[in-house]
Amino acid sequence: MSSQPQTTIPSLGETFGALYIGATLAAMLFGITNLQVFLYYKNYFNDWWVYRYSVALLWVLDALHVALGTHALYFYLIDMFGNATGALGKNVWSMNLQLSLNDVIIVYVQGLYAIRLWKLGRHFHKILPWFVFLAVAASLGTSTFMIYEIYIIGNLISVSTITVRSIYALFSTIAAADFIIAFMMCYYLHKSRGDRMFSSTSAIVLRLMRLVLVSGLATSACSLLALIAYIVWPKALIFLGIDFILPKLYVNSLLAMFNYRRKHSSKTPTQESVGPWVPAVLHLGRHISRGRNTEESNISIPLSEIQGADSRGDKQGDSKRSLDCQV
Repeated sequence: MSSQPQTTIPSLGETFGALYIGATLAAMLFGITNLQVFLYYKNYFNDWWVYRYSVALLWVLDALHVALGTHALYFYLIDMFGNATGALGKNVWSMNLQLSLNDVIIVYVQGLYAIRLWKLGRHFHKILPWFVFLAVAASLGTSTFMIYEIYIIGNLISVSTITVRSIYALFSTIAAADFIIAFMMCYYLHKSRGDRMFSSTSAIVLRLMRLVLVSGLATSACSLLALIAYIVWPKALIFLGIDFILPKLYVNSLLAMFNYRRKHSSKTPTQESVGPWVPAVLHLGRHISRGRNTEESNISIPLSEIQGADSRGDKQGDSKRSLDCQV
């Protein structure tokens, strides 16, 4: 008497449980995104128009990403309640669109980092910044192919059976691009730090290098973690739960960079920035000797006039402003 071979169905914890946890963490990170966007537009609305419009677009895409994930989970956990096998056998449109939106957000943020590297690196090298654009182009190519494969699959469980080479290529390319971007940004900031004459500006550059390194390592680690999860549990959807979080890390790292850069490099040496204990007027004393009698006359010069003359006479001396323009 022969028995029919049975198809192994992953447990709920490895499928919908992983998606639920990933969507919950993504929603929490979206709350941080809202705070960072609010601070950005409240304090730095005069930033470069490409950055301002990009932040708005990324916020819209991030909000749409959360809405699509919520709709997909509602379909699988509520509409298909009690029918896990049937839920895994269907592929709702919101899940396909959300997975595609993941790749769009990641490549867009990497493109913004590439533009910033080009603006900073053109002062030192003409060729090296193009390697970053090549890395971003590689991410765009693998992401486009992955989006195509997502739309041709017939059900949710088939997501884990996408061509293994496509999964490996996607997450490996994204992690490599993040590492290249972080390395190049730190390299150029280090070169820029060597050209600064003020210790305060050098400290700002050092903090920027640390922030770039931490954010780049965070996104690279998340991509590698998703790849490892796919290797260890190839039939489960744990890697998709991690993939839910990945675009949120990209958006928040970029916004943290914008807010940190503007906060520490847009300050001018006015009375507000140097503190209340620095006087707004510089008093100079001049001694005039007339025989044995010495007279003292006071000359008062507003610091604002000195700052204005200094900025007109030596525009390159203001290293904090040049750092803001470059980065």
